Amino acid sequence: MSFQKYVAFLKTVELGSISLAAEQMGYTQSAVSRMILDLEKEWGMELLHRSRAGIALSSVGEHLLPAIRSIVADCEELKFAVNELHGLHTGLVRVGTFTSVANMWIPSLLVSFQKLYPGIEFTLMNSENYSEIEDWIQHGKVDCGFVNLPTVTDLQVSFLRRDTLIAVLPPEHPMAQSPVFPIARLQDELFIKLKEDTDNELSRFLGNLARPPKVRYEVNSDHMILSMVECGLGISVMHSLLADMDRYNVVWKKFDLQQHRDIGIATAKQAKLSSAVKLFVAHVREQIGPMSN
Repeated sequence: MSFQKYVAFLKTVELGSISLAAEQMGYTQSAVSRMILDLEKEWGMELLHRSRAGIALSSVGEHLLPAIRSIVADCEELKFAVNELHGLHTGLVRVGTFTSVANMWIPSLLVSFQKLYPGIEFTLMNSENYSEIEDWIQHGKVDCGFVNLPTVTDLQVSFLRRDTLIAVLPPEHPMAQSPVFPIARLQDELFIKLKEDTDNELSRFLGNLARPPKVRYEVNSDHMILSMVECGLGISVMHSLLADMDRYNVVWKKFDLQQHRDIGIATAKQAKLSSAVKLFVAHVREQIGPMSN
């Protein structure tokens, strides 16, 4: 049996679409559909339910999915081992992430990692919903992911860094020279807010305030907020992770009461990780983790 039939089935399930699986594999949609149909014919069972609403795993497909995923992982591992003997490192690493990590960590991590292993490729999936990233990891849609600790799902997690919420002020703001920014003062400020569905952590923080700030503008971009704060249009609150964006003339201030999240990198506990994934996770821990600070 062709190994590509397993890959076609697995990618279709993970992406939820035959057309997306075909695009990622470099095949036509009909070719991928035929591979899955051939697999069902050889085994004499329906693996996928097909309808106008899309595709869904059958109960048989659900039962066989872990074994198929294991076969694909073993074949990828064999390919990696053979290439390693030739002095090459190849493979694919699928990473789940959220926007602040995608903006501030991912580019430098990919540059430094691919200097060491140029043959390893990446697929990135982004979400601001931490539970969704955990679900991707648990169900094999990504190999590893950046998560907020503690996780809801039982995953294999390595703590990387504590990320605090901090105030962002224009340089001429009266509190610009103060050692900290009082949280209670937020209610008296004209505020530039990130849209609700863009940063759930920030929305929870603002929602728990006794008196929320007066929202003057609501936008969906951290860069736009920083530009607006720089121009004196108001103040905002961001994660300290973003304070490395030093291209803006703004002042970053810790609050008098610390608000934080703990960021980690996670894999599924029972997953058979490829060598490429293991190398990347180790690289992240080395570059970002507590010992690197």
